[in-house]
Amino acid sequence: MVSLHVLVLAGGSGTRLWPLSREARPKHLLPLAAGGATLLRASVERVLGIGDSVRVVTAASQAEACAAELRDLIPSSALVAEPVARGTGPALALATALVARADPEALIASVHADSRVGDDPAYRAALLASAGWAASTRGLATVGLTPTRPATGFGYIELGEPLPPSAWQPPSGEPARDLVAAAARLPAHRAARLVEKPAHEAAAAFLASGRFLWNLGLFAWPASVFLQEIRAADARLAGQIDAAVDAHVGGDPAGFAAAYAELPTVAVEPLVFERISSFTVVRASFPWSDLGSWTDLHDVGVESGDADPAGNVVAGDAAVIGSRGCTVEARAGRLVAVVGGDGLVVVDTPDALLVVPAADSQRVKDVVEQLRAAGRDALL
Repeated sequence: MVSLHVLVLAGGSGTRLWPLSREARPKHLLPLAAGGATLLRASVERVLGIGDSVRVVTAASQAEACAAELRDLIPSSALVAEPVARGTGPALALATALVARADPEALIASVHADSRVGDDPAYRAALLASAGWAASTRGLATVGLTPTRPATGFGYIELGEPLPPSAWQPPSGEPARDLVAAAARLPAHRAARLVEKPAHEAAAAFLASGRFLWNLGLFAWPASVFLQEIRAADARLAGQIDAAVDAHVGGDPAGFAAAYAELPTVAVEPLVFERISSFTVVRASFPWSDLGSWTDLHDVGVESGDADPAGNVVAGDAAVIGSRGCTVEARAGRLVAVVGGDGLVVVDTPDALLVVPAADSQRVKDVVEQLRAAGRDALL
């Protein structure tokens, strides 16, 4: 019987939400999910029961915090810690190879831990549908989300020919019957191409055409097929992954760290998905945000009903007067007052204060880079 293993990627730093998000407490460890849960915990809870196991792939520097956050959900042995960050390509190759060593016929599904989802059942159905298509086609599959605006911060997937629903089979295991039924109803297509973060004009054209979906980074594949694609794309990288896995399985942490450090930094899309001739995309629709900026966080607050009548989203001890559309995070234990400013982001923490127009919130990452260049690591 083929087993489905879900990988949760939780290694990012979330620099666009600085100063609330830091290297030691990145975005996925912040209580930004519905109900005040961390994004990581909500992500793991969301995928429990879909497959046979859940593994979390994180940075070595975050492993202890992740284990503490999830101790009642998964065992600490289910954490895979990257010694250094090398992007989603090597991270997924490593985790897939580790699963395949114990279960060569394994089916893999991968998700990100730093997004907020507004409809867990729809998300679960889409992920299960992609895993079913990966198993049915013995190929790679992904989930595409129907776009709601011409976003330039996401990748896009162009739809190709539709696939017959009768070709889909649920992956093995025992997911709930209603979940399988919901997954079976989702339409799927051959993917024509994947486009990375287009300019606004192109994104607007994609939206108008109705032929493009957002790439959420939700993937599925048979472990052996994915590893074969890695080897075909970059034989040297595949050999480095083999060496890292040998060291990891052999209980050689120094050898594992050394082998992994030799890997290039690359995302899984250019490493694999942009190189292969065909993959499947499941068309889904559910409320979703990658919380990639303070503007995104403000929008989620408005949609969740957390904004005041003037559209201000406020957390902590704050007085907002004569202002509209502001985001105020008072996290330093003192009053923050905003008077007469519209569309501002004000984030006050014990060691850093951020004030930025919402329109420039994507540039917060530039502050982080400037601090890093200046050697001010305590603020990162």
